[in-house]
Amino acid sequence: MRIFKDEEKLSLDYIPRKLPHRERELSLLKAFFSSVVNGSSRISTRVLLTGSVGTGKSALVKLFGSIAVEEAKRKGVDLRFIYVNCRISKTTFTILSRIAKELDPMISSRGFSNQELFHKVLNYLESRGAYAIVALDEVDVLVSREEDVFYFLTRIGEEREKVPRISLIMITRNPEIFDMLDESTRSSLLGNVIYLNEYSREQLYDIVKFRADEALIPNVLMEESLRLIADVAGERGDARYALDILWRAGKYAEAEGSAKITPEHVRKASASVYPAIRREHLEFLTEHEQLILLALSRALQAGEAYVTAGELYQDYKLVCEEYLVEPRAYTRFWEYLQRLDDLGIIRINVRSEGARGRRSYVSLPGIPVSILNNELEAILHARRKRA
Repeated sequence: MRIFKDEEKLSLDYIPRKLPHRERELSLLKAFFSSVVNGSSRISTRVLLTGSVGTGKSALVKLFGSIAVEEAKRKGVDLRFIYVNCRISKTTFTILSRIAKELDPMISSRGFSNQELFHKVLNYLESRGAYAIVALDEVDVLVSREEDVFYFLTRIGEEREKVPRISLIMITRNPEIFDMLDESTRSSLLGNVIYLNEYSREQLYDIVKFRADEALIPNVLMEESLRLIADVAGERGDARYALDILWRAGKYAEAEGSAKITPEHVRKASASVYPAIRREHLEFLTEHEQLILLALSRALQAGEAYVTAGELYQDYKLVCEEYLVEPRAYTRFWEYLQRLDDLGIIRINVRSEGARGRRSYVSLPGIPVSILNNELEAILHARRKRA
């Protein structure tokens, strides 16, 4: 039996025509960049977009980019939208090379300094009277680099007394990462901030229903299955997780020749996305990921549900000292946290705390801390004997 009418509509790369429950944030992006879209900008606009995994950060920015380019075209403005994943393009030069290639594949980057390459990009835009909105995703990986990418990007074009041609959107899961920057760079980056809250169960229900209507044959998704997906994913507030469950449940239904996606298919899908954590899963992790988890298990043994990322980093350094391991810098530590979150072992939750801004809280939803502590200590002691 067929389940899917357009499977691609559930892929991570697909950008839907609308994003349910992100209308307010989309309107904010339109407002921040209105002068750029109109071709009347006199300053370089910079916006920081932050939120937990699965809150739609990348999808929102890409959707805004396509809308902005179309609207600018109707107004006779040459606007380019360029998306760069900083986990792939990790240096100033590779970022500038990506921008140059997106603008015109004929722009050569070989043999030029960062400054020279950037001026080539500016010359290209100025010669055409064009503007560019550059979206830098996962910018937290840039903070750990020896070169000051942020300083360079926030000073772009200041030496030219001309119309600013490039504006920035920076996307990150961890807003605290910017505390590591110097005051002048931080102040120039953090003027316009958009926070994406985690989705509620009701919102995830709407999101899954909308994407199911796009991707599935009509009426194959049972109402009970739809609600179960929203309930399961609602514990994480994660739309990416919800859509992954929907896709996998559809695959289970197809494999069984079922005419419907049943709740049992959803349960099978959920178990396959984030299976119960076993010892072999822990052994597969890197030593520093194991040390971070050990620090987390100890921090939560007093009965706490969460610990802040900053507090966990201090606990991690103590565990490293105990096991005679040199601790990694905070930005590398944060990369480990992200991977553990992606694997479903931990949960990172970003909360608003009023005047204190946003803080990242880490929890352990899927395994008792006592069991995790014992398993990790055994694994780490065995690792030390082998060393």
